[in-house]
Amino acid sequence: MSTSHTQAGQGEAFDPERWVNGTDVRIPRVLHTMLRVASFEEALRFYIDGLGMEETDRLDIPSRRVTALFLGFPGQAPGGTIELARKWDDPGPFGPGNGFGHIGIGVPDVTSTMQRLRDLGFSVEDGPLVVVPGAPPIAFATDPNGYVVELIQTVRDPGPTASTE
Repeated sequence: MSTSHTQAGQGEAFDPERWVNGTDVRIPRVLHTMLRVASFEEALRFYIDGLGMEETDRLDIPSRRVTALFLGFPGQAPGGTIELARKWDDPGPFGPGNGFGHIGIGVPDVTSTMQRLRDLGFSVEDGPLVVVPGAPPIAFATDPNGYVVELIQTVRDPGPTASTE
């Protein structure tokens, strides 16, 4: 899979051809785990050179002041990637105590999933929002232990009856 680079907010439209999570998957699934890194160089040596992964996408997100690289294995099914994120204003160091960012979960309909979580008494922040023009909406929720879960809509138009059950 070829590497692409998108800078959100710079007028580049979302390209579904390079969206590694799929755009019409109605089954919820784990999409990625995000790890904060101080530098991409050593992390890429580990994951690409050491484990044989490849860079599938790279995003600059000015609104969050972060660059994100997504890594997956050649030929793998959509999802199941590692996101390496570097905050522009925080040089680290990062490790197990402060380096974990979030778990990415694909859901058919972000809005209905957000509402269901709220109805169950869970905290849902930031959402739905689009961080790259034309990309699927996302939201962030917090699990009972304080771990952040990013919800990423995997169906382009979920329609009025979509659910994640």
